[in-house]
Amino acid sequence: MMIFDPTKPVEDSPLDAAEMRNQFNSLKALIDAQQATTDAQQAQITAQQAQMINMNSSIADLQDRVTALEG
Repeated sequence: MMIFDPTKPVEDSPLDAAEMRNQFNSLKALIDAQQATTDAQQAQITAQQAQMINMNSSIADLQDRVTALEG
């Protein structure tokens, strides 16, 4: 597959179906790659949110223990 070239098609050139198809396919590949990156980042964020919930629960437990010891 051809890499997207923003200089094509050149001004006043005749339209070429293969060239245009390559341009569109290259753009589609870029969009798909960006979506895959976004999906991976979302998965990381979700995992980190779960870790934060677990940490907050652990902190609350420790605070309860400290309060009981101080009691």
